[in-house]
Amino acid sequence: MLLNEKFKLYFCELVLLKGVRLKILVLGGYGAQGSVICYELAKHKKVSEIVCGGRNVQRAKALKEMLKSEKISVCRVDLNNTDEIRKAVKGCDLVINSASYIYDLRVMRAALDEGASFQGLALGPCIDAPGAPTEKVLELVLEMDKEFKDIGGVALIATGEDPGITDLVAGYAADKFEQVLEVRMKDGSLQKGESLISTWAPELLWYDMIQEPYVYEDGVLKRVPPFSGEEIYVFPEPLGPQPCYHHYHEEPPIMARFIKGLRYAEFKMGGPYMPFAKAIYDFGLVKNEKIKVGDVEVKPFDVFCALLPKPPSMSEIKELIKKGKLVDDVSCIVTDIKCKNKGKKLEVSYISMMTLKEANKRIPGTTATSYLVGVGGEAFTEVLVEGSIKSIGVIPPEALSKDEKEAIIKKLAQKGIKIQEIIKKELAS
Repeated sequence: MLLNEKFKLYFCELVLLKGVRLKILVLGGYGAQGSVICYELAKHKKVSEIVCGGRNVQRAKALKEMLKSEKISVCRVDLNNTDEIRKAVKGCDLVINSASYIYDLRVMRAALDEGASFQGLALGPCIDAPGAPTEKVLELVLEMDKEFKDIGGVALIATGEDPGITDLVAGYAADKFEQVLEVRMKDGSLQKGESLISTWAPELLWYDMIQEPYVYEDGVLKRVPPFSGEEIYVFPEPLGPQPCYHHYHEEPPIMARFIKGLRYAEFKMGGPYMPFAKAIYDFGLVKNEKIKVGDVEVKPFDVFCALLPKPPSMSEIKELIKKGKLVDDVSCIVTDIKCKNKGKKLEVSYISMMTLKEANKRIPGTTATSYLVGVGGEAFTEVLVEGSIKSIGVIPPEALSKDEKEAIIKKLAQKGIKIQEIIKKELAS
């Protein structure tokens, strides 16, 4: 019997039937999304221990105290130190990187060396591949496919909200219809309150803002100018019509590789604050090249990011809501797809939305974004530990089997993330 066949019997049958419980390391487990993942995993009966890892031990301990779960332990891990990563990974069955995609390659390598599986919420430039764009990092990640298969492990990549849910529904549509021709993704958000808060790592958000976004068209992966492709897109209420722009994201490179017959893919970011973000970019306030200010050379990007507020903890979010300083937070992802089916061309939309009120009913201290990303990713984890993901190797959501995708969609719905499918109209052939 091959090793990967033995793994399927072990992981999918023993875990499912004999109650084997797993130890999971969540890197950045106290962050905006990581804390949500830890919160949900702590409730799962097939998880024996959750190691909350990162440099900020104080925040990790505060999360452990707030969640009051004996399953959670704290481990200091500096992701710039590969020895510390390997030490933390040792003895774990699964490693989830919710800290930053820039560490994916080294964390995946540590997981491989220790015989553990891996899950990442996003995909992008890595510090271990200086200067490599996302499509090259994707190639480097996929080079580990055989090694994960050889140890009988799985590396789930790009499993958050977007990427993640966007990839999942595009892959679901590819299973359902004869051919997916176009995928146009929109991420819209809106906040109401005394002042804006960061819902996830602001330096990564603004890094994406200033990069040239991807557009996949007719077999060619192209780069277009930041904040190009402006349009007013009508999101579901309460967002409504919002300005949208091309935004640097990993979905187009991934979909170009894994959705057969795809002709076009783009990702746009939208919301009332996007024109303000464009103005910041246009004025050069986030340039990533050094300029001289008096006797000092600085990067405007570094100064700008240093001034941005860090994402509040779950306890801080609760306090902001209680004091009326955070009134609402809305996050919506729409994936518009053009496809062929039974000789006809169709336009289909997949919509998921979360509000601050809905998120806090389920997990107090979350924002709409942290809920969608954190629970979106954690749903993949739950389906994995329950034995319903039988695939092994390096796998984005698009490449999961039809049954695996449907199991994750069902799990998302159980957690309040409903994916609404709207077949809008039949298109002219």
